[in-house]
Amino acid sequence: MTRSRYLIARLFQSFGMSSVGRRSTDAAAELHLLREAEEILGRLSWKSLEELDDLSVEYWNLRKLSKEFSSLTEEIQRASQTLQISHDERAELLEKVVDSTKDLVADREEFIENSERLNSERDAIVREARSVKRRYDGFKAKLDVLAEEGSNDQEKIGETEKQLSELKTRFAKLKTKRNELSSRIKELDDTIEKKDDSIEARRKDLRAEALDSYQSIGKANRDISTCRAKLGIVEKEMSSLFCEIGHYIAIKSNHESCRKVAQENRGLIHQMDALRDSVNMNNHLAGRTGPPGSPAD
Repeated sequence: MTRSRYLIARLFQSFGMSSVGRRSTDAAAELHLLREAEEILGRLSWKSLEELDDLSVEYWNLRKLSKEFSSLTEEIQRASQTLQISHDERAELLEKVVDSTKDLVADREEFIENSERLNSERDAIVREARSVKRRYDGFKAKLDVLAEEGSNDQEKIGETEKQLSELKTRFAKLKTKRNELSSRIKELDDTIEKKDDSIEARRKDLRAEALDSYQSIGKANRDISTCRAKLGIVEKEMSSLFCEIGHYIAIKSNHESCRKVAQENRGLIHQMDALRDSVNMNNHLAGRTGPPGSPAD
């Protein structure tokens, strides 16, 4: 926020028109940008501050953390190289697995296709059998009702009995066919299971060869994860120190001890000054502080 926009906003506030929520959000966003700018300034400047007593603690801690950072980065690079080599070795072994089991896998897939086809046929037969059973139950109920009513319509009764007999015969044939298909499916499933066992036996032999590669991959991944976790802690500590240094330089930019560093980064410091003023103005418009430039700031 510029000074002119601040004055316009103050004018609107005097007429009862304000947006406290928006000003608070703007202030928070700008404060976040200011902290990022402080970190950048500290990151750019810290190596030049060995002789500055006020930042001695931060400087020497950063020297120590920088060495840790470099050491961890090198460890990650070494572990990554080991990981890549192990992955390459594993890929070669996997290719061997594919080649050694190609014939068995092809046979297995053919058996699976046949099994799926027979399962589809069996499902269709089961659906048809259910339909036949439903029709049979309907005619049976019809015959029972006619008997209970003492119907003498022998033609209707005879026709119904004939239909029941035909449906019963049809159902029996469907049941037989279903059982035949189930038996064939069972044989195929047994064959597929034997093929799976054969494939697994071949793969097991090759997995024994690949054990060293898998162990190397596991160790390299653990090393990388451990180093990255440590690196994250180091980076967080360094970022905090960068922020402290950047904040100090921005505030003390006119002091003799910081003048050279501030001059080298004057563009960034000017942006930080503008952000700080904007944060103060937005906070005042949100009712959090006194007017910019007042003792309350």
